[in-house]
Amino acid sequence: MKKYIYIFAAFAAAMSLSSCLEEHGTEPGNDSNPVVTVYNYAPSSEYDGDTDQRVRFINNGKAAQAYYLVEPKADKDALIDSKGESAYIDKVISEGKAITFDKEGIFETTITEMGGDYSISAVAVDGSKKTLRSTDFSGIPWDASSSIEGTYTATRSAVISATGGATHEAVLQRHQTNPKIYRIKGAFGPGTKITLEMTDVKMTDADGEEYTIFRVAPQVLPFTYGSYGNVNVRDMGYWQGDDAYVFSYGYESGMYADGYCFFTVQFYVSAGSLGWGTDTFEPK
Repeated sequence: MKKYIYIFAAFAAAMSLSSCLEEHGTEPGNDSNPVVTVYNYAPSSEYDGDTDQRVRFINNGKAAQAYYLVEPKADKDALIDSKGESAYIDKVISEGKAITFDKEGIFETTITEMGGDYSISAVAVDGSKKTLRSTDFSGIPWDASSSIEGTYTATRSAVISATGGATHEAVLQRHQTNPKIYRIKGAFGPGTKITLEMTDVKMTDADGEEYTIFRVAPQVLPFTYGSYGNVNVRDMGYWQGDDAYVFSYGYESGMYADGYCFFTVQFYVSAGSLGWGTDTFEPK
């Protein structure tokens, strides 16, 4: 029995050593090759989280020079597929921007206007040694030519107190590839939005003006209410689990031809409802 125990112990030790050797190259300061690791995350509120990203590049301590390049992921993949990774490394070095790290080996920047699927690639260089690391970002492309400036007005007191005001300068924009998707950028202040999807249902108001019903699917808003966490929003149909509230019972949300919108929506947090009301977006 002891013989088998010893054999198992030796096998476990060998596996542990093998695991350590495999992980050794990923630890900063222990890899003999130069490596720059790339991370992307949400930008600060003055940027557009749909198309912009804050990016952090971290040197493992072996990179004497480093470069980064941002381009559509399809372009990167096509070059690698046709000419190999080494050709793409050469492209990042020749066409990319040089990275200057701080004393901790970190460089951060905000990359903007990435509407679509993008790759953010970094090449680390130390003499003849070169390595490539990347991160991807899928941005939502909005059609700038469709933009309508205006004012969004919130009606729920909880939202007004959380965002610091009832009205905010905002912009109505249409999705670049899906004409049924819109957003109100800045609806609740910088860095916020509310997204909506048009339906094919048209209605007429008391003055004979036509509008198109849209839906507001459940979405998390980037502000909190007290200690209850992030505020969420949804239309009455999603709240009640019955689309008739939108299409038949008079709780619809709609857009007029000039871009004027009214939102019959409920705001809520994880603990429960913050109430419902009718917000508006009025073009200038």
